[in-house]
Order: sequence, then structure tokens, then C-alpha cells
Amino acid sequence: MESLPLILAQQDAGGGIMSTIIMFGVIFLIFWFLLIRPQKKEMERHRELLAGLKVGDEVVTAGGLFGTVKSVDGPVIQLDIGRGTKIKIAREKIQKKQEDFHDETDDKKSDDDKD
Repeated sequence: MESLPLILAQQDAGGGIMSTIIMFGVIFLIFWFLLIRPQKKEMERHRELLAGLKVGDEVVTAGGLFGTVKSVDGPVIQLDIGRGTKIKIAREKIQKKQEDFHDETDDKKSDDDKD
């Protein structure tokens, strides 16, 4: 009879470890779906954008410069940023195409109009 409380206490301790493992698993899944997965999708989208760049594309750089692609030479892109001014920029620094940039700013304006 006296050993019954000891047996029950040991069973509760084992369940605590299992529930802790399950809790860590749930936390990992939450991080995966909220942080890791969206970041991987964004990296893939950016990689596809850079691979598909061609002459004539209108782009926005990571520094905020708007320009038109004049030549693509491996890792270097030549941009015309206006009035015949051409600059060379690393391919990785192209952030997005201008139409994607304008779509995002239009969405933000419509959200502001709702207020």
C-alpha cells in the first residue's frame, strides 16, 4: 500500500517529460510556419527573379534606385537610371521589378484610405 504513491509519482514524472517534448515540437512547428517557410519562399522568388532578368526589364534596387536593365553580364547588371546615366550594380542587389513595387505601394495606399 505504501508503494502505491511512489508508483503514481513516477508515472507523473514520465508524462511531464513527454508533454515537454510535445510542447517543444509544437513550438518548432509554429516557428517553421511563421518564420522559416515564408523566408524560404521569398528567397526562391528572388532567385527566380534574378535568373529571369533580361534587357529592358524595369527594376528597383535594394538601395531604392529605379532603372531599366541595359545589359546583363554574369553577376553584373548595367542599369539606365535616367537621362542616359548608366550604372553597374551587382545582380544580387536587384530587389524586385517596378510593377511589383507599384503593386505593393498601391495596396498600402488602399489600406490607408480605409482608415
